[in-house]
Amino acid sequence: GNPTGAKEQVTISLLSQTASADCVAVQIAEFEKLHPHIRVESLFMTGGWQDKLVTEMLAGTAPDAFEFWSPFNQQLRQRGLLLNLTPYMQRDFTAEDIADFFPTVWETSFTRIGPQAGSQFIMPRYINVMVFHYSIDRFRAAGLSEPLDLDARGEWNWQTLRDSARKLTIRDGAQVTHYGAVISISSLPRVLNWIWGAGGDLIDPNDPSKFVGDTPEAEAGVQFICDMIWQDGSASPTFSSGLFINGTVGILEDGMGVVPTLRKRIGDNFRWNSVRRAEGPAGRPGYLVDDSYGIWAESPHPDETWELVKFLVSREGQEIMVKYSGYPPVRRSAVRAYLNLAPDHNLRAFADAVADSRPTIFSRMQGDIATLYSTLWAMLTSVLNNSQPYRVAVEAYRSQIEALLAEAR
Repeated sequence: GNPTGAKEQVTISLLSQTASADCVAVQIAEFEKLHPHIRVESLFMTGGWQDKLVTEMLAGTAPDAFEFWSPFNQQLRQRGLLLNLTPYMQRDFTAEDIADFFPTVWETSFTRIGPQAGSQFIMPRYINVMVFHYSIDRFRAAGLSEPLDLDARGEWNWQTLRDSARKLTIRDGAQVTHYGAVISISSLPRVLNWIWGAGGDLIDPNDPSKFVGDTPEAEAGVQFICDMIWQDGSASPTFSSGLFINGTVGILEDGMGVVPTLRKRIGDNFRWNSVRRAEGPAGRPGYLVDDSYGIWAESPHPDETWELVKFLVSREGQEIMVKYSGYPPVRRSAVRAYLNLAPDHNLRAFADAVADSRPTIFSRMQGDIATLYSTLWAMLTSVLNNSQPYRVAVEAYRSQIEALLAEAR
């Protein structure tokens, strides 16, 4: 027994990315002040951390809480390795708490299909939405209107993006020395933004067993990027933020999360800013990443670990993340702290983008998510690298994709 009524001392562990080290140290220190009976051991990811985490879970030695993202979090959920957070959330979160999360962020944290639909296995960690970063100096040198000014006039759209990229491209004879733009063609969700912007999709959001990548709209989204890369020669055929950082490219499509890195690396070399996505035929939808926290299903201390995760996603935990990591917060109450990081930069682009955001495709995938992902990605890559036209790629991969979707029912 414990005659003094003091709580039993408990140690739990949190696995984070090394990049989060400074931030996590402050978050843990503040958390331990509020919960003196809980000590948090900080662990960091090394190469192959995902396989290692699964091995530790199966051996009964895993960390209690961890940062992660799709498709890995969906795989752990399907295997029954994540704690269902729904009862904790329903017990502890007020209506005001829930309303403080950006709606799409909150929605993304729920499983949408399959036997676990309606349950919450992850807690949102930060927001990353795809926006455009641009060099003010390059736009002015080319005599072009800045994207923020175009946006204010309701003219920041796919056409003005394409025209700007063309006019920013510098050639020496036939050789491009400076591309106008770098488009984010480095992952499936990023390319899906363009398909959504044209009014298409790959998987039917209302019936996740249905492949819908064969529509003219889906084709138009991918074709638009291909035209910029292969027809106009105005966008780089490979994704590299370095081209923007060293000043050779005028427009970079990338996440809001890279702003702190860009600010550090660009310094005073040139003036730049950020703006929400250019408007496509179907608006400016963008996927929201689902970087989150999860708790191991077999954690010996689920209650204490939940207290930690609850703190990490609270206003206070989020304000620490904003200050030390520079990422946009998942809670509206921490937005002011974020905007104050750089009052001279259009950090508000993140709020604009969140308003237009949609849950990532992973939240509506079932079955063998990793194989489905790599198959869809192989299909898109074969078009983006100019190996084959979109329709040919769709027919080449259709039976494989449809078989995977049918299996997942």
